[in-house]
Amino acid sequence: MSTFRVVDRLETVVREGIWLPFGWRAVPADRILDLIEKLRSSLPAEGAGATRGAEASPRRVPREGEAPADSARMASADEILARAQARADEIIAQAQNAARDIRRGADEYADQVLASLDASLAKALAAVQKGRQTLALSTASGNGKPAKEGSAI
Repeated sequence: MSTFRVVDRLETVVREGIWLPFGWRAVPADRILDLIEKLRSSLPAEGAGATRGAEASPRRVPREGEAPADSARMASADEILARAQARADEIIAQAQNAARDIRRGADEYADQVLASLDASLAKALAAVQKGRQTLALSTASGNGKPAKEGSAI
């Protein structure tokens, strides 16, 4: 298998990986390791001359942790972090608006229930007062004595 073909397959495996937050992907390790092994086995046959040429070249490839690749990675990480923070702020604002709307709706519902209860209690109180008046009148007319106002029943 040619090096380019292995690299293409490696790229496919990475693209098919599961998307994770902050730009990461989960890929099957066994497939990646298999493709790396195929890449290694194809390098000596295809890249022996290129290796010698690279060793003779005065241009140095930066090591891991060195600039400019590291600074580009940091800029990318900073951009990802900034986008994630902006998205988090947006989600928090939406949640706060939703909570405010829910609270407002709950307050309105509670007010409606209390108003209904107030009306029911007012009707019940009126019925109780009317019943007491009727009882007082019938008691007063029945034995000739007026009933005491405010007396317990």
